Amino acid sequence: MKPSISKNKTKPRNIHSSKNVFPIDIRSLGRPLNAAQQSLSPYISQSVKVLEQTLNSMTRRTDCHVKLLSYGLEVSYQEIKDREPICFTHNQLDGQCLVSISQPLIHLIAEAFYGGTPDFSHRDKAEPVDLADGNTDAVTEDGIANGGPEVSASTVNNAVAMNASEKRVQARLAATLLNQISHQWQVSPEQATFGNGVLHAKFAIQIEDSHGEIHLHLDDDLLLQLTAQDVVTQTEPAKVESLREMHLKQVPLRLSAVLSRQTLTLDQVINLNVGDIISTEIQEVVDVHAGTLPLYQAHIVERNGHLVLQVIDNITPQEQH
Repeated sequence: MKPSISKNKTKPRNIHSSKNVFPIDIRSLGRPLNAAQQSLSPYISQSVKVLEQTLNSMTRRTDCHVKLLSYGLEVSYQEIKDREPICFTHNQLDGQCLVSISQPLIHLIAEAFYGGTPDFSHRDKAEPVDLADGNTDAVTEDGIANGGPEVSASTVNNAVAMNASEKRVQARLAATLLNQISHQWQVSPEQATFGNGVLHAKFAIQIEDSHGEIHLHLDDDLLLQLTAQDVVTQTEPAKVESLREMHLKQVPLRLSAVLSRQTLTLDQVINLNVGDIISTEIQEVVDVHAGTLPLYQAHIVERNGHLVLQVIDNITPQEQH
């Protein structure tokens, strides 16, 4: 028996609006950034051993240990209040990243690097040591930072501002980490602003009884470019958007439409038996959804012996119900 079509026709909504734009957070669709995160994972893991070697060399010790605590995407950047981060940009790619190191520990590392004998067995003894004058700027491939602008102490909350020597040590450790991912980094004097979100890698450092952390925050535009197959060509923002759009178009979406509804009393439902028939009528025009979001209106028509949906109109956000 063919399903009956209701004679009560619903007039299609005529939608012609230039505002049919649906903002979508790409993390909710999953594909592009998760794939980029996975591609970058081996370089993040490799940086653990390189950071250990660099710390042992800088402090003239053999007991410096680094461990990757967490690695993943975050929808929004959470500012770390107890440290003074350093901002980097890439010389060829668009985007930026932040690296920050626990300041009590960086005081000790800087003192050891410049020839002092800090006590790593008591963290509360860590004090800023002004060992040399100078600033931070460009980062070379071997991870050494050279002269540039200082960061104002007023930008640091709940922390003692680092002196120039400590900034250079932090820049060197940051470059050691970043050079495992790519080269040609440049320290930026501007404060980093993250729009859509970040990739966040957190490392733990232990030197004797002293503990600290290194945080890497990498914005999503730079993440996509660093992990593109042809990274040299991905230098313009328009190309980054094109890459993002290409990945989005490959995401599968399940569409659904309710063809008919029927209301029964509780008594009728309880007394239903196998073989009973529930009379119903199929609507002529239905809303087509992607998840809970209504997208289109469609006619229910027959084609080659099957019921199919023929799209007849769009649904704007103002008409969602």
